[in-house]
Amino acid sequence: MYTFIYYSPTGNAKYLTKKLAQLLDGTNSDILPMEFSDPEKLTPNKHLVIVYPVHGFNAPRTVKRFVKNLPQELYNVVSLIAVGCTDNWMNAAVSSDLRKELNKKAYSIALDTTLAMPLTFIANFPDELNFKLIAKAEENLKEISQAIVGEKVTVRNIEFKSKLLNFIGKAESPAARVFGLELHSNKSCDSCGTCWTNCPEMNITEKNGNPSFGFNCSMCMRCIYNCPQSAISPRFSKFIPLRNGYKLSKYIKE
Repeated sequence: MYTFIYYSPTGNAKYLTKKLAQLLDGTNSDILPMEFSDPEKLTPNKHLVIVYPVHGFNAPRTVKRFVKNLPQELYNVVSLIAVGCTDNWMNAAVSSDLRKELNKKAYSIALDTTLAMPLTFIANFPDELNFKLIAKAEENLKEISQAIVGEKVTVRNIEFKSKLLNFIGKAESPAARVFGLELHSNKSCDSCGTCWTNCPEMNITEKNGNPSFGFNCSMCMRCIYNCPQSAISPRFSKFIPLRNGYKLSKYIKE
């Protein structure tokens, strides 16, 4: 009945997707990681739910590409759930490009909403706030599940200031490519391959047993936060990743 496709470099979107699937009887649903799913090989279903992080007040490049390559007539309806550090007006226009692409393919869009979760770059929120954000997001998932079952449709009236932030935020994608060229691994790298086998943009290759970073980075932070040896970091923009990394497991019990 439902197909859930999530893009979750740091784990936030994946966690919420699985919680939502449980509320909607996930045993009868497909739950798929976006970056490892071929749009051409998806099984038709009634309702597609896409859960994705917010990058610069926009959907990430990975998500936009997936939606662009999504075949027509696979699903009766599509719901969009963005995951950012706030659910207020700042992220109100985040789905704009996705909606345009889905409309071109004649998909009906039902739910279009944003959930707030802990911030995963530049500055970490206090632990107390992170616990509150996660608890609130989990409560909001109950309302979202009811809205999906009730086939409610979101009516978007996006303010100009939200559209402006969305437009300005598009500059993050090309800037992320430069960030990728800054990345390097230090001597603690043990050539485990975690980074180059899990990069959603296939921006990391193996070279003489070490990761080599290209010009296609999306600044998702997966390689930095998931490295077992904490061996990856930018040379200059050291303020962008959280100093001690980001682990959702610190705040939840699965």
